[in-house]
Amino acid sequence: MAIINNSGVPDRTNHEYKNKRKQIIEEERIRILGDSLMLFYDKLIEKYDVIYKPEDEEDKNVDVDRAEIEKLVRDYASTKPIGF
Repeated sequence: MAIINNSGVPDRTNHEYKNKRKQIIEEERIRILGDSLMLFYDKLIEKYDVIYKPEDEEDKNVDVDRAEIEKLVRDYASTKPIGF
């Protein structure tokens, strides 16, 4: 039976640094997705109004605050898988 030796360079990667790097890349991906969605929102509000859906027909339409939209977008971006 043939003996197969490992001829490559041994793995000296510190797994702690590898995981930290992976986390930084994931956080950057989430930030970029959130920024992209906010840029889309900025473009959208140039022509349209974003309002709350009235619960009753008697209620008036209320504009949605940009900070509230940004929180919604950032929360949504953090739920998306890699490659979205």
